[in-house]
Amino acid sequence: MTAGPPAVEAPGLTALPPRTVEFRGARDGQAALTWGQQGIWRSTQWLDDGDPYFNLPWTLPVTGAADVDAVLRAVGRLVERHETLRTAFVRDGDSTSQRVSREGRLTVGVYEAAAKPMSAAKALAAELAATGFDYAAELPIRCAVVCQRGRPRALALALSHLALDGWSLNTVAAEWPRLVAGEDLPGPDWQPLDQAAFERSDPPPGGQALRHWRTGLTSAPRSMFDFPAREPEEPRFVRHGMDSPAAAVAAEALAARHGVTTSSVLTVASAALLGAVTGHRTAALQLIVSNRHHPGMEAMAGPAAQDGLCVIDLGDGTFAGALRHGHRRTMATYRNGHYDPALVLAAWEAEAWRRGADIDLDAFFNDVRQAGRWQGLPQVDPGDAAALATLRGRTRTFFVGAYPAVKARIFFATGPAPSTCEFYVLVDTAFLPGDVAERMLTGLEELLVRAVSEEVLLDQVAKIAGLDPVPRPAGWTAIGHDWVSLPETEALLRRVCGTGVAAVALEDGDDGAPLLTGYLVARPGLDTPEAVHTAFMRAATGRTDVLAPHHYVLCAAPPADSAGWPGCPRLAEGGGREPSPSTNPWER
Repeated sequence: MTAGPPAVEAPGLTALPPRTVEFRGARDGQAALTWGQQGIWRSTQWLDDGDPYFNLPWTLPVTGAADVDAVLRAVGRLVERHETLRTAFVRDGDSTSQRVSREGRLTVGVYEAAAKPMSAAKALAAELAATGFDYAAELPIRCAVVCQRGRPRALALALSHLALDGWSLNTVAAEWPRLVAGEDLPGPDWQPLDQAAFERSDPPPGGQALRHWRTGLTSAPRSMFDFPAREPEEPRFVRHGMDSPAAAVAAEALAARHGVTTSSVLTVASAALLGAVTGHRTAALQLIVSNRHHPGMEAMAGPAAQDGLCVIDLGDGTFAGALRHGHRRTMATYRNGHYDPALVLAAWEAEAWRRGADIDLDAFFNDVRQAGRWQGLPQVDPGDAAALATLRGRTRTFFVGAYPAVKARIFFATGPAPSTCEFYVLVDTAFLPGDVAERMLTGLEELLVRAVSEEVLLDQVAKIAGLDPVPRPAGWTAIGHDWVSLPETEALLRRVCGTGVAAVALEDGDDGAPLLTGYLVARPGLDTPEAVHTAFMRAATGRTDVLAPHHYVLCAAPPADSAGWPGCPRLAEGGGREPSPSTNPWER
């Protein structure tokens, strides 16, 4: 397998003749994707071919007296050691597999920097990462050596996220100076091929995680974005960032006071902000779980992270109370993040079928900090309001970028900075204005700082953070954790019927909870509750404004007026949640 960097130009760099590194690893092989690889692969399928969204620009320093040949040998040994760096991802019909090559060649660029070689290398890495990888034909690594006066000073890299995640980058960074020095390192004990075999063992791992998902799916809102969509901005997805030492100091103080982690503080704060904007008292976030606490995976180079479902009850209480509850939910999520995606998808679809609407959980939180903590924070007493106010003067917010397609409605994330709360928010402007991302950042800081000195009520979070709750038009009502447009639900049922004659009524269930009842005239093909539910679910795909009736009543003829539906002669009735064996409810 061969690969090389695309031709790039960066200011302050002079291109020298490229070099070729030959490598030969210990083995080759082909296997199904690991569960971690599957997560990244599914996300890449949302992007256009060649989109670089999942590329990782990265730089490694070269210290000491190593020459170019020593650096090239280190690059070759790095590729030989880690099978993930010589892996292609090959489609075969509807399935995709990982294919590890034993040997090949890597073309490495060589550049001379006029000044500041590390800065030049970072710019070069960004250029290398600006073009998407050909996953089936290209090595998932591009690199170039940056020299100053002929001496290597940095290695510029572009890596595919299918090959490495943040944890893996730290592993490679620790190995790099030892490889440059010529040290003979023992080979890794566990590679993605080994992980794929383990995940397909008998019995398979992940049973407890699957149970965690099933429990969460039943208690989560079907969507945090169950309100009318808006005209999206162009590009549609907008990301803003913030550096706030004050938010970090406040988060540390809250974590110590309540016996929780700073990761939980940031997660619950994000959930509170999202709930305040969307009008939800229960928030569902998918946390990016590193899974590195599992045996073998702690030292594996390759993506191991999966999404874990965290459902946090915001209720009517205080932020402090939500922190204690949310910490337990967060820790449970991180313990239960390793699972077979196919089984979770089946559970997801089964719950959607039962609930009567697609379950949209595209709200994410990712804590990328090493071990989930900061080091080197400013020494400020969080109880000193004046000192904390002074520290807030150092806060800065900034625009990161805009993107045409991202598989998220909202995405909260930390950055790796050790001495400040580096935080990011991405929003889908089809649901929230782009400037909400920036206001959530400043609102996060205000919420955390305020919570250090006073009891913050959850119903005051929107006001404290300077956020405007999304308005819902007349006709929307809350049913359990979900908001539903009754007019749109009725209109969809009428379209499903084909006759335009149907009605939806909000009635009290046996336990007093509000339930939707759908009334319609039976006709061939729509003469059972199961058939009607199947048709409704197909028609409602992707919508966050409608909910299938909990109970269907099929009548022989329509009433004289809309109020007469309950008195019509009934041919059949029921919930329709049990499809016949010959019906695939999710066939589109």
